[in-house]
Amino acid sequence: MNEIVELIRRRACLAESRAAELVAHAVLRTLSERISPEAAASLAAQLPPELAEDLRPGGGPVEEGFELTEFVGCVAKRANLTEPEAVHRAAVVLDVLGRETVHVADEVWDVLPEPLRQLVEAERLRVA
Repeated sequence: MNEIVELIRRRACLAESRAAELVAHAVLRTLSERISPEAAASLAAQLPPELAEDLRPGGGPVEEGFELTEFVGCVAKRANLTEPEAVHRAAVVLDVLGRETVHVADEVWDVLPEPLRQLVEAERLRVA
């Protein structure tokens, strides 16, 4: 099990690492649809191969930003979660990525809906 997945598992209070992997994949796949190939490559270079794979461009045009309900809905569907679970776990994943990578590109942060950025900030304060 890789270190990032284990941190997500512990921080999200999940019993199994598979649940942490699933939400990490869901968040990264959702991000890959909204960030540039350059930002995705920068983030992928700092992740273990099994997570970096989720950041490969899908070949379609990159869309600008998205709303919280859209982001959460995508994560919930991909990880088979309720929306409240998806909100909490996505905030944990994004916070762990922000702490464990040299720098989550500004472009990644910029595409996050403002309410989700606030949740990530609250998660950071909770852990600090």
